[in-house]
Amino acid sequence: MSASDADRRPAENSEDEKKTKLGSFKKAISNSFNKGRRNSKVMSFPMDDIDAEELKQAEEFRQVLIAEDLLPSRHDDIHMMLRFLRARKFDPEKTKQMWSDMIQWRKEFGADTIMEDFEFKEIDDVLKYYPQGHHGVDKDGRPVYIEKLGQVDSNKLLQATKMERYVKYHVREFERTFVHKFPACSIAAKKHIDQSTTILDVQGVGLTSLNKSARELIQCLQKVDGDNYPETLNRMFIINAGSGFRLLWNTVKSFLDLKTTAKINVLGSSYQSKLLEIIEASELPDFLGGSCKCADKGGCMLSDKGPWNDPEIMKMVHSYAEEREAEAKSSSKTTSGNMDSSNKESNKEAGEKESGKTEPGKTESAKNEESSKTDSDKNESGKKESGKMEEKVSEEEKTISEHVMAHPYPHPHPHPDRSDSVCSDAFLEANDIQIDHLSPVPEELSTPMGSEKEEKLRAALTALEQQLTATKQAEVEKELKLKAALDRVNALEKELTETKKTLDETRVKQEELLATVGKEKKFSLFCW
Repeated sequence: MSASDADRRPAENSEDEKKTKLGSFKKAISNSFNKGRRNSKVMSFPMDDIDAEELKQAEEFRQVLIAEDLLPSRHDDIHMMLRFLRARKFDPEKTKQMWSDMIQWRKEFGADTIMEDFEFKEIDDVLKYYPQGHHGVDKDGRPVYIEKLGQVDSNKLLQATKMERYVKYHVREFERTFVHKFPACSIAAKKHIDQSTTILDVQGVGLTSLNKSARELIQCLQKVDGDNYPETLNRMFIINAGSGFRLLWNTVKSFLDLKTTAKINVLGSSYQSKLLEIIEASELPDFLGGSCKCADKGGCMLSDKGPWNDPEIMKMVHSYAEEREAEAKSSSKTTSGNMDSSNKESNKEAGEKESGKTEPGKTESAKNEESSKTDSDKNESGKKESGKMEEKVSEEEKTISEHVMAHPYPHPHPHPDRSDSVCSDAFLEANDIQIDHLSPVPEELSTPMGSEKEEKLRAALTALEQQLTATKQAEVEKELKLKAALDRVNALEKELTETKKTLDETRVKQEELLATVGKEKKFSLFCW
């Protein structure tokens, strides 16, 4: 054996050992997630694409949710928890708040039963005025979602349905995607799928393409998606982007974080080759550069093509859904049983304390001494670990106390509610901005101020609110004047049309009269 081979072998062994340990760690975390749960034979996929550290944080987050009764069995899913953790950059507190808000929203909105409860009869008209839908999968097995924003007729769309009903339809389709489409794609691809590839055709979209109602609808949908279905976009292609849209995009992009913008590709009219790098031609509609036409389905935009239409795959999906439902019922019974046994134990202990029962051969003082010793052994390691932390906390408390004494806050509530502050419509419209992405508060604003300065600031904010209100009123008046001007233009056009018609009739009569006069002149000359 050469020296180089001898050096290489330990390195290879070390690398193999690392991979083995990593695999064992992932398996242990995965087993921890599945502990107490039935393992699905249908939807079991390897977790090779998930980082071991992320798995560990997801397990810790799961334990927090269980402890605070925030984990319904239907949401006890590692991939779902990871999506929320990634959305909040693995900040446990922010993720827990986001998760808690999502659970509350689902209860209030009725998301758990919306597929059965909500019927959207106006779907045909809606798809006519807002062309959209899934079509096929990309090369990684993710469903492809297509929207033709340039063909959206927002006025007719909101005549065909109401905004509230469209939002319900949007949520119903998102639920259908998670219940049927993602599982079907996962089975077909033999790996977990919970993200989509999106294509937005913005041909003809500019700064004035969408009216106020349409913008409000889009912002509402973005908020619903961002708050309750985070990290479901793998990549987005915006195609046929003209100069008007690019100007709009440059403004919108400034509100998004780098992670989001990295997923979005803005392309002009030469987009076909880029799409074909990601999607097979047979899965891409012909109007986007692919070879699919779906002629037997009324066109690709109406076909809803995908693995979720395969009967064999859907049998497995339904089998998985039944497993989860049975698991949920079993979990509910187990929880109630545990509560009953816990109550019995509590009552038993209380009864023993009241009757003064003790074990034979042991005095009460001996029992107390033994219990104290056990507690002492349990707490000894915890005290050692927390000793240094307590010293740091004491130093921090001392520093904070000195600062408070030096800068007393005049207001009785040091942390006023954010509802007292001004929140302009311009800020609210940028609803895809999250707190994580806001700039830090300048030091001079975080320093406590006197009541006089506070009053001045409140006065300035009140003045700003008044200015915003006045601007709104001016915009409303401007819209009314514009509408009146358009009505006047239409009336003038109608009058001009009627006048032209009258003039044409008069001209015809004059021509007939001149012809008659000419004939009479000829007749009189002949007689002479």
